[in-house]
Amino acid sequence: MEKLKAEVTRLCDMELETAIEKWGLNHSNHESVAVLREEIEEAHEELINAEYKAGEVWERTKHNAEPVAIRDSFTGIYNAAVNLACEAIQAAAMARKGILSNIEIYKEDNDKCNSCESGLRAECAVDGCKYEKKGAGDL
Repeated sequence: MEKLKAEVTRLCDMELETAIEKWGLNHSNHESVAVLREEIEEAHEELINAEYKAGEVWERTKHNAEPVAIRDSFTGIYNAAVNLACEAIQAAAMARKGILSNIEIYKEDNDKCNSCESGLRAECAVDGCKYEKKGAGDL
């Protein structure tokens, strides 16, 4: 599970980088919530699809449906689960983008780094402070 989590985290970071390159940081917490909510709703829709297909495969199995029909249901579950994983990765990336956006919006309210006396900035949260007192490990 740790290896899988590390890979998912890498994919979240890639998605975050792509989103920031394309649209920049969010301009308010309201915008962050709206973007995140959209991704969560899309993930929920894929979960519903997977649950539907799971019910379908069970019904087909109980009624001894043709093997090809059962395989079709399993294929539907697989596709929905992959889509769910993608939406979950996007939701995680947008949550992280919300963190970074909040840091930039309210940077005057951030604690100062004890080593370099600079405020916590979005680039430190992504890349880490060169003194490793603030940054990605703290978020």
